[in-house]
Amino acid sequence: MLAALVLAASCIKEDYDDCDNVTIYFEYLADGDTDVLYRYMSKVDLYVFDEDGHLQGTRQYNQDELSSFSAKPSFRLPTGRRYKVVAVGNAFDATEVVNLNATSFDDIFIQHPNWGSGEQVTAHDHNYLGQKEFTVPGGNGVMYRDTVQLFSSHINVEVEIHGLPAPTRANEGIYQLSFENSNARTSFNNDVHPTEKGTIYPDLVWDAAANCYRTDDLALFRMDDGSDLSSGLCNHELVLTDTSTGEELVRGNVYNYLQYYDDEIDVTKQEATLPIAINFHNVGVDIELPEWVIVGGKPEWN
Repeated sequence: MLAALVLAASCIKEDYDDCDNVTIYFEYLADGDTDVLYRYMSKVDLYVFDEDGHLQGTRQYNQDELSSFSAKPSFRLPTGRRYKVVAVGNAFDATEVVNLNATSFDDIFIQHPNWGSGEQVTAHDHNYLGQKEFTVPGGNGVMYRDTVQLFSSHINVEVEIHGLPAPTRANEGIYQLSFENSNARTSFNNDVHPTEKGTIYPDLVWDAAANCYRTDDLALFRMDDGSDLSSGLCNHELVLTDTSTGEELVRGNVYNYLQYYDDEIDVTKQEATLPIAINFHNVGVDIELPEWVIVGGKPEWN
């Protein structure tokens, strides 16, 4: 069964037992009505389970395969049985799948490989998840076709830090940004685990043009329950530390920040972005919206 699924099947017209009988397409609508899968996903891993939740096989499709009609994701499954497929988008080095042998999708997770290892976690991949149940019909030459719609499992986070000295050999790498109580796991049902938390230490780069430190391509698991910001899923504490002295320069609660800027920031979008500016000045430090975000007249949040 696994070999039949993983290996591309040739088709001998006189013997349909050798033919693919399942074709799965993928779709991602982002925040609109048009499929934009190829703008956001570089690869999709497809996991096939039987009706009892047992893994039957996997397929992987790169961007060229997904965008080429001649290389559509097709494979063969025994007819008359019910299956569920789960598609995971953009599972690269910052993603591992755990508990694949569990029979409940609530117990199968994606997470960063470093969680629980003692090694630092710097970010998540820009993951997407989707699933579909179906029964494979019988009959020679009958092809079952369906589409799995994927949904975002992450939010984009853009932090910029103004007012600190530019890096030199003496102070290079002394500023450490972290998100404490960050969500560590997302299930195959695309639900964030509310009690699995950890700390993420995103890399900071110096942006000479903007004269600031900033994160680069940072993604965190989602903070909403599907429609609303969730206090149970948004326990994050934003912390900036001077590692040369151990001094904590900034600490701010992300949930309170999002509540304050609820008119400007919507983390329930599929392509949600959380922008944060940390501004040091002569009289203190502020955590507020970056200048490129329309503030609408609100004062800074502290």
